[in-house]
Amino acid sequence: MLSGDASRDTWWAVGWLAGITVVASVLLVVLLGPLNLATGTTSHLTAVLAFVGVLVTAAVTVIGLTVTRQSGRAAERRLKLDAAMRAGESFSGPAPGALSAASTASSLLALTKLDNADLAVALLVDFWEPGVEGKISAEAAILVVDAALRSARRNAQLVAAELLCRNARHLDPCQSLHWPSAIDGCWDPRFSPKTKLLLVDALTLMTKAKKPVTPAALRSVAVRLYGIFAGDSDVNVKGCIATLIEALLPALRGLGYKNFMQGNKMVMLSDLEATKPFVRRNDDEYLARMVRKRAGELQEWASPCSEQDCELAPGELATATVDPG
Repeated sequence: MLSGDASRDTWWAVGWLAGITVVASVLLVVLLGPLNLATGTTSHLTAVLAFVGVLVTAAVTVIGLTVTRQSGRAAERRLKLDAAMRAGESFSGPAPGALSAASTASSLLALTKLDNADLAVALLVDFWEPGVEGKISAEAAILVVDAALRSARRNAQLVAAELLCRNARHLDPCQSLHWPSAIDGCWDPRFSPKTKLLLVDALTLMTKAKKPVTPAALRSVAVRLYGIFAGDSDVNVKGCIATLIEALLPALRGLGYKNFMQGNKMVMLSDLEATKPFVRRNDDEYLARMVRKRAGELQEWASPCSEQDCELAPGELATATVDPG
């Protein structure tokens, strides 16, 4: 069975050959049309031989280009493999704990740039432990998680979501560097069901760990939840997210304004209120109870928030911009 790259190269070659054949056939018809008036067959034979020559030349050219493309891809894969191996070797310090956090983070991020996000996020399990000296920072870990979520590998996405959920209580919802940009106010509906569940739970755990509650944190979770709601067509996902948004609506109305921004995403209060008809109990009883529990926790967390709570922590200004209009 052909690999993905080989298959693409094969179809590329077939496409070129088909195109050249069509063009050559048209030329042959054009050449033979006037020659039908001739009495001899020499001109016909010459035109046919010219046609065959064009096809043979085109075939040889396309085959040569295909071989070149495949050789180039193979060389690129070898270079990436060698670079990935060198990055992996950097984790083999002379003694346990000898690697610095900066060196570890650099190696993990290098792996993500070499199309090895699945390996990077698997290694991250051992190197991301908030509050432990020598472990990498939350900001660096989030960059690795973000790369894994953007990759097409389902297992990498799942491991990234699980790691994010595991460490969510140590993240700050008001810090953009503490949440993957791949799902910051947006969503990829192609995530597996378990990955979706872990990401949503990570968001709620991170949010309710922020105490005392601030308008910036409340606005942040509202916009991020709406991004999931708007980006997924699954009725169970929409029902889950609508339930969580409904729990936040009383506190959101109490802020005294109707537009909320997180990063470059703007969501209106009317958009959030429009999710209410989608509230539904999940078909899975366990998930239904889990959603109701998280909704109750979010409602309790958000209830003390008021528009007078305007003190901002460093980095909150980017996520707390208010348009009074």
